[in-house]
Amino acid sequence: MARFEQCLYADEALERKLGFPRFVKSRGILYMSGMLSADENFDLVGAGDMAVQIERIYTRFEAALATQGATLQHVVSEILFTTDLAALSAAAHVRRAFYERHNASIPASTAVQVAALALPGAMLEIHPTVEAPE
Repeated sequence: MARFEQCLYADEALERKLGFPRFVKSRGILYMSGMLSADENFDLVGAGDMAVQIERIYTRFEAALATQGATLQHVVSEILFTTDLAALSAAAHVRRAFYERHNASIPASTAVQVAALALPGAMLEIHPTVEAPE
């Protein structure tokens, strides 16, 4: 169970509205809530376009990491939940480019196809684990 003092927020107003923090920090690891392709009102960005959704997710991801002094170099693993594995594979270059800009390797990863995600129309949700910077 997370203690209140372990809960960290990247966008506190939105995260409290949704009912969970962006991060829980425990023993030097940042456990992150899943990230979808959403705007500041939690409306879908990029309906039907995996590349646009990846771009939006990783842009949000970079901003969230920055609130903790981290970058994509600190990401140690990701679980990618997708409604379309073929589309994810075809747009993988977008994800790879984000990591390359940070001189980072793609982390340990698992991709799982699912029937639907929490935000209607979302094609991808990433669930990262991050080593907290010292």
